[in-house]
Amino acid sequence: MAFHQVAKTAELQPGAMKAVVAGGTKLLLANVDGVFHAMQQRCPHLGANLCRGKLHGKTVTCPLHKATFDLTSGKVVEVAHLLFLKFKTKQATIYPVKIDGDAVLVDA
Repeated sequence: MAFHQVAKTAELQPGAMKAVVAGGTKLLLANVDGVFHAMQQRCPHLGANLCRGKLHGKTVTCPLHKATFDLTSGKVVEVAHLLFLKFKTKQATIYPVKIDGDAVLVDA
């Protein structure tokens, strides 16, 4: 793996997220209070685009079945669910991020 530039720091304000590509891997990039985090773009449950979900602090919620993931660890905070049904949900993959000047770099 190698670090790839995916954005400039000014492109993503705190509390925002966007889709990026690093080394051919589609990712979600989020700015949480000035700290950048990268996670797989597709939900591990059924593959919904997490970039269309909701960012709440250090968690992102899938728009399809509301699975919620911690951006710092990839751990499942809330499993996917529909009404009273709960679904087994795998942990999301996170990727190392570093800042070099004004460049956001992700190791993917």
